[in-house]
This record gives sequence, structure tokens and C-alpha cells, in this order.
Amino acid sequence: MYRQKFIFFLILLISFNVLAVPKTPLTPSFEEKLKKFLPPFQNLSEGQWSHLRDGEIISVGDVTTKDKTQVLELFVGGTHPRNCTRAMRKLSLYENYSSYIDFIKQSQYNESAQKISFILDHTLLPFPMSLGFELPRITKEGNYPFTLKDGFLKDLKGTIIVKEVGKFCFLGLKADWTGAETKIPSVVFSTFIRTVGKLGLEHLIRVSYL
Repeated sequence: MYRQKFIFFLILLISFNVLAVPKTPLTPSFEEKLKKFLPPFQNLSEGQWSHLRDGEIISVGDVTTKDKTQVLELFVGGTHPRNCTRAMRKLSLYENYSSYIDFIKQSQYNESAQKISFILDHTLLPFPMSLGFELPRITKEGNYPFTLKDGFLKDLKGTIIVKEVGKFCFLGLKADWTGAETKIPSVVFSTFIRTVGKLGLEHLIRVSYL
């Protein structure tokens, strides 16, 4: 049942990718900057660096299960064709994410508490998912750690990465979670997070390009 729903969900996500994402190939100098910057977050393979050089979004993720405990690891990254200040003008409007991405049904931002609240839902999702975490409005480069305070994957720890590379902006997400085994099989969960991570970042780059 989960596998069938997941296949349909992938088809849905692919529909978000009809319009081409502006690709930003890395120059050798920009690549050297990132090779010095990224290792604390993720060690990339040569194949993954090759995708980044070509301007592709990379998504590296895995979910494993042992003794009724699941462990999630995810890294997503790609280069935005604008500088970080211009890229984040739209991407920092977290309350508008429900209009950016179809399966985010509600998006709210409490300015004083710096808290984001998302509700993800679709008939093809196994169940509705709520996410809540604290994050400032990101307007410039930096590393921004966060922890999911409630909802699905509570206590997940992550970092949003915003790094200037010349006139472009590298955007990344590193996330780690350990918790009680969910209702989603690990093999399906792994493909789910990689797919959502890649297509989600592609879509955000597209909507913030203009």
C-alpha cells in the first residue's frame, strides 16, 4: 500500500518540475570554495560534485531501522542563479510557502517567536504531517541551525546553509533524526526524503528566480 501511494506521489512531485530550473554550473574557483566549506556538513562523492558542476541539485539521504528505531540522514544542495540577498528575498517569506509548494497546505510564521509552522497534506501522502521549528528570516549568507519542536519527526536537528559563491548562492539543508520507528518502511522513507528534498529545492529555486 505504501509503495503504491509512494509511486503516485512521485508522479505528483514530478509534475512540479515541468518548467526547467535555471542551472548554475560551478566554475573551478567556486567549486574550491565549496570543497573547503561543505565537509563539516557532508562529504560528497566525485559523482555528486560532478552533478553540482553541471548545475544540478543533489540530494543524498538514507533511513535505516534497527530495534524499532529509525535513523534519518539527509543532505540537499544546489546553486541558485542569483546572489544570496536576492535569492532570500522570496525564500525568507516562510508564511507564503503554501503558495510556493502544493503539498504544503498551511504555512505560518510567528515573527516575534521566529517560529515556522507547516502542515503537509495530500491524498497520496500516508498521513498529514505537521512541522514546527524556530528559524529567523534568512536574508544573507550563513549557517542556520534548527530543531523540529513538534509534529512528525519531532527533535530532528538540521542546518540551513546559505553560502555566497561569487555572484551566485549555494543553498543547502543538512538534517539528522533518530526516533521511534514510523509507519513508513525505511526503503520507502529513504526514497521519499531524497525525492522531496531534490524536487523541493528545485521548485524553491524556480519560484525565487524572478
